[in-house]
Amino acid sequence: MFNDSYLEHIDYFIKRCLINKVSKGYRLDIMCKQCEEFDTELKKNDFINHHYECLPFIGDNYKTSRLLLIGESHYVEECAIDNVKREDFYDISFDDLPGDMSDDGYKTYINTRYVFDSRINGERSFKGFFSGPATEIARIIYSGDTLSLEQRISAMHQYAFMNYFKRPSYDAGKTITGLTEADRKYAYEISCYIIKALSPKLIVFLSKKAYKEFYRSDQGHNFSSGYDIKRVCHPSSCWWNRIREKSDKRCARQDFHDYVEPLFK
Repeated sequence: MFNDSYLEHIDYFIKRCLINKVSKGYRLDIMCKQCEEFDTELKKNDFINHHYECLPFIGDNYKTSRLLLIGESHYVEECAIDNVKREDFYDISFDDLPGDMSDDGYKTYINTRYVFDSRINGERSFKGFFSGPATEIARIIYSGDTLSLEQRISAMHQYAFMNYFKRPSYDAGKTITGLTEADRKYAYEISCYIIKALSPKLIVFLSKKAYKEFYRSDQGHNFSSGYDIKRVCHPSSCWWNRIREKSDKRCARQDFHDYVEPLFK
């Protein structure tokens, strides 16, 4: 059922998890087993089978909360992916893209599970996009604002995460631009497939663009009607903490807190 490259990917992740469990105390071994459980269904999709970098991160307590967060996209410098044009991205499997996962190359920046794993085990900075949602969930779980870094990081295990767009932005640090019909097609179809497989109680988009594009593509399909879907701004945006003075005197962080709090009470 699974190709050799995918099995190597799982083997790599299991080894990473066992190492992390010993060195950091995080229960990533459970996360991996849970990933495999969902992956049985996810990997039935041909696109995901070839672009397994888009497999969602699934925290070890996801089945308790059933909270799915959806970001916009990964990003790289355009020059990072040699000879691969935006319009050709979907025709080339992750394995056939130049480079590998053995160094700090661009592939480690577009593989969703690796991106989250590297934050959980401390290899990469835990801030902004990663710390915002996790910190709010930790505040709910631990009933307070005085939180250790370990408590905030561990809160990442309370949810699942994927990016809506399956192609990375080629403009590092900036929103994805130049969307094509292929971008929209794969974003909508693969995201719907993942959502169906994960069966979330609540979906929160962390991107206004992704949210709008999802509903744009959903016209006439009405897939969204079967799910509770909310939206907040990007956690790295100034509006995550900035009060909306001209409307309800609230900020996106407070909105997110109120959306997810019922799942943890």
